[in-house]
Amino acid sequence: MSTEVNSVLQKEEAGRVLIVDDEEDFALSLEDILESRGYRVEKAHSQKAALDKIKHFDAQVALLDIRLRSGDGINLISNLKKVRSGIVCVMMTAYATIDTAVKALQQGAYDYLKKPVEPGDLLATLDHCFEKIRLENEKKQLEARLLQSQKMEAIATLAGGIAHEFNNALVGITGNADLLELDFPNDEKLKNYTTSMKTSAFRMAGLTNQLLAYARGGKYQPETFSLSKFIKDTLTLLQHTMDPSICIDTDLPHDSSPVEGDLTQLQMVLSALLNNASEAIDGGGGSIRVSVRDEKVDGGFTDTGYDLKPGSYVCITIEDNGQGMDRETRQRIFEPFFSTKFHGRGLGLSAAYGIVKNHGGRIFVDSIQGSGTVIRIFLPAADRDKEIKEAKKSKALLPSEPETILLIDDEEPVMKVARTMLERLGYRVLAAKTGGEAIDIAQTYDGEINLSLLDIKLPDMEGGNVYPLIMKARPNLKVIVCSGYSIDGPAQAILDAGALDFIQKPFTFNTLSEKLRAVWEIGNDNQGGDNADKKNA
Repeated sequence: MSTEVNSVLQKEEAGRVLIVDDEEDFALSLEDILESRGYRVEKAHSQKAALDKIKHFDAQVALLDIRLRSGDGINLISNLKKVRSGIVCVMMTAYATIDTAVKALQQGAYDYLKKPVEPGDLLATLDHCFEKIRLENEKKQLEARLLQSQKMEAIATLAGGIAHEFNNALVGITGNADLLELDFPNDEKLKNYTTSMKTSAFRMAGLTNQLLAYARGGKYQPETFSLSKFIKDTLTLLQHTMDPSICIDTDLPHDSSPVEGDLTQLQMVLSALLNNASEAIDGGGGSIRVSVRDEKVDGGFTDTGYDLKPGSYVCITIEDNGQGMDRETRQRIFEPFFSTKFHGRGLGLSAAYGIVKNHGGRIFVDSIQGSGTVIRIFLPAADRDKEIKEAKKSKALLPSEPETILLIDDEEPVMKVARTMLERLGYRVLAAKTGGEAIDIAQTYDGEINLSLLDIKLPDMEGGNVYPLIMKARPNLKVIVCSGYSIDGPAQAILDAGALDFIQKPFTFNTLSEKLRAVWEIGNDNQGGDNADKKNA
């Protein structure tokens, strides 16, 4: 028997074969041969018996005698396939002719054996049959993955379009709220209103970004943050989607180590796990506990079977008192396409596993059927000093001398808000609503242009086509890509071509000033401005 078939049989536990022959001694001899090789075998001695047997026995291969006393074995093929569409049929005959072979193939037979059947020929034929089954199963899996990929591509296209329009509109809300706070810095009542406005706006942006992150398939945009605060904020968003009768208890110490990760992706992981925990509590009234703690992983810890490199980690533990899982479910819970009746409404657990692994972490499940489930997520701890440094990035950096920025965006609300913000920061602003206008300004403006904010979607051309032309006119120009789309796709292509940074809409006044400061710092070692190039042009 071939290695491939042995592998198939191990996975299936045993290949399943139905023998249909009215010669009982012959059928028994075939059964002995096949059972000695690990196959599961059932016998039938008539068409009716075969059809009754196939209803209860999920045969993968049928060995059929062409001439049965109860009727033509060839006609039995189509009847068997009506019950088991994937069954592979092999005809057996002592009266082989070209006509019978052709007729059998037309009815859907895969091969035939000539009686008396030699054991070697029988086993070789079955090898071919199970290889055919293996290949067909692989084809079905590939088709399922292709369909899933096409669905994800469609979601990504739709999500990208929604995000672009939605996030552009939100810039008008968040940006104007920031500007109001700058105009009235001591008005606490007004600040309460603007803070609420911005919170709602960024919550809407977060929902759009969740869809984008799901469509991205694992692309990673890291930030350094506290897991305790992250979980607290995420629970606020998720609690309205969960059964209100379930008690959610937390232990989220404020001094836990920070981690570095993609906030949106990890929010989706947490959402998926909490939804699974909620659905596992049959009838509600149960409890879910979410806790965070620092863990030091050493060699002794990894010897216990946890696939983790030694080092410092932060562990999220999610415990529920739901129905739990049996051993088979625990072993398969992270397999693609595997599901049970307890499944999350959003991200699959296989995707959650992949996201955590991409973050350098691991996810582990302990569960006993009837006694609940404990899920532990280990994420590498980040440098605490890095979190402090990032938290301090809030003060606006004003240029020592007026710098000129070319703002390229076709959305009037975005243009107005961004222009006002830049002018508040002390910059001169040149505005272009189309790619053509931007290129014309870059080529003809009689002065230095230090930086450009470039949207990727313009009415006359793509930002990716605008970029090389403005860079040709201004070789030392610093460019920040600005978009309501996520960083992957067109934005990433412009970054790969040489743009220095990316800013996601909607953005705040502080976020914009931080991006500008970061780009000036990147360019400190380069020649300042492009005036000399312009004069020599």
